[in-house]
Amino acid sequence: MAQDELVETLSALEALHETECVVLTKLDRAALDGITEQKIALCERLQAITAVRPPGLEHRSSLERIRRLALKNRLLALHARDAVRTILTEAGFAPPTQRFGSQRPAAIQGGVRVDWKG
Repeated sequence: MAQDELVETLSALEALHETECVVLTKLDRAALDGITEQKIALCERLQAITAVRPPGLEHRSSLERIRRLALKNRLLALHARDAVRTILTEAGFAPPTQRFGSQRPAAIQGGVRVDWKG
């Protein structure tokens, strides 16, 4: 029984990550909030299931797909945040100070390219 529940939970988590990818590209905040709540519930369920029986080799491909989707969604979220920050800056609004996430500098600063290779 725990095996079927594990497979069902992994499938649900994978499907949720795929849905999240679509929502991130549309920047639908309300849908993202709902997905976050669903992910928390699925992760809690997964934690309870795997405490009884850890995933086996037969679950590896599903776990790898979930990991890849989670990474893709994280990159989409970072890109969206950086895009919004750039738009606000270009519009003359100062975005809030960033304390986490991407700290990458803009490629062009003040219209001057810097050649680090010499």
